[in-house]
Amino acid sequence: MRLVDFLDESPAVRSGAGKFIDLDNELSLSYRQMVNASVQIAEVLRERGVKSQDVVATYAPNSVAAYCCIFAISRLGAVWLPLNVRNTFEANQKQIAKSGAVKFFVDDTILASIPQIVDTYLEDKLLRFNGQQVLGVELQALADELVMPLTLDVKPEGENVLLNLFATGGTTGDSKLAEWSSRSWETLTAIQDEVMPEPDIPGSYLVSAPMTHAAGVASFATIRQGASVVVMDGMIPDRLLRVIQDYRVTHLFLPPTAIYMLLADPSIRDFDYSSLRYFWYAAAPMSVDKLKEAIAAFGPVMVQTYGQAEAPMICTFLSAEDHVYALENDHPEILRSCGKVCPHVELAILDDDWQPLSVGEEGEIAVKGNLLMKGYYQSPAATEEIRRDGWQRTGDIGFLDERGYLSIVDRKRDMIISGGFNVYPSEIEQLIWGHPAIKDCAVIGVPDEKWGEQVTAVVELKANVQAPDEQEIIQFCKSRLGSVKSPKQVYFWDELPRSPVGKVLKKEIRKVFWKDSGRNI
Repeated sequence: MRLVDFLDESPAVRSGAGKFIDLDNELSLSYRQMVNASVQIAEVLRERGVKSQDVVATYAPNSVAAYCCIFAISRLGAVWLPLNVRNTFEANQKQIAKSGAVKFFVDDTILASIPQIVDTYLEDKLLRFNGQQVLGVELQALADELVMPLTLDVKPEGENVLLNLFATGGTTGDSKLAEWSSRSWETLTAIQDEVMPEPDIPGSYLVSAPMTHAAGVASFATIRQGASVVVMDGMIPDRLLRVIQDYRVTHLFLPPTAIYMLLADPSIRDFDYSSLRYFWYAAAPMSVDKLKEAIAAFGPVMVQTYGQAEAPMICTFLSAEDHVYALENDHPEILRSCGKVCPHVELAILDDDWQPLSVGEEGEIAVKGNLLMKGYYQSPAATEEIRRDGWQRTGDIGFLDERGYLSIVDRKRDMIISGGFNVYPSEIEQLIWGHPAIKDCAVIGVPDEKWGEQVTAVVELKANVQAPDEQEIIQFCKSRLGSVKSPKQVYFWDELPRSPVGKVLKKEIRKVFWKDSGRNI
């Protein structure tokens, strides 16, 4: 299976029911028009020398035109590399170089904001487009009938073909490129179909978070089902809430930080969210208290998954029913978990010697199965470092409870060692997130001569609230966690630094406190 097959095999191509709707570029394409667009654009790519398994990148904000580019790349059997527009140009430049991309699509808005692109790359490498046209193909003028035979289709040989490259998180350094194969995609979408079954009536999927990441990935299964895809670039809370209502959105993916922004918006109670079937959150743990707020606002539709670029998106699943059960029966530990292991996936908790640990014991989460990436692109040593006997280490510390729910304690590298005790920041962050004045927070270790590292909280407050002082936050934590785990100091920042996908960048926060320590961060 190629990515374009999700489009070609969709019942919406035959029925004409679903649409791709671009709210920012005032563009609406039927599935048939999307097929025609991908064929015509693929023809131009072929004329410009793109071959099967060449890497071609997309550098663009969310748009229907960007979907056209992705499907055209796939139709030629080429490999898609998504570049996140919220990355720095230097970071994306590194990904282009690492991938050996032969060409990249670049939106006119990106060229206008980053003029050095033209100075850096030969014109032949750039594939210019905008929200209305791609390589001379006027999208709105496309016929609504399949007027072109799909003779351009290239289906690379092999049962586990490379389809795309995804950058790893890179929050602690340069990211690697994970290889997602046809097997990975088939497994991912098969799991999604099983754990989030659909009724006969196709839904409407809203892409608001970057389509170069999880929000875009999650859309492919719904495209194959024939759902409409509503695309907007970025998240203005009151606008997004209105779009859910006006377009009867059934599926939505957002990271927790974006959900917190919705919950803090004063207009959240002004709209109708009854169309929602699945409000999917992932990418980071979510505060239990804010999760309760979300369910109260949006209904019993919250679902959570756990995954990473190396083990795409859906290793575990916490269903809407799990959320309701946990709330009705006072099981906050279930809400703090990320669900149970998904079908087609094996999961274990391992010690440092790769030995499995018992129920309740904390260790590194490892995953096995066809969902896994093929490996790190052109980096077999890095791949081998995290694999053994089919198992792949994730770098996350967690434990399985007696009912099979997986709880993530923290990233292995984020652990704080203070006075000889291991302190995991996520436990403290969960508590601080529950404070009514807190919008978001990060807990890190700060160099300390006596304790080695001092537990420190950096918080971002909600707008228009009575601000707590440092001692209030410290006592709030100490009364629930004890003195060892509680922060010894609290800093109030106007805004926490975040990655392009909304994760708080602890590395950037650590730099502020560790810059004169002479120690690695």
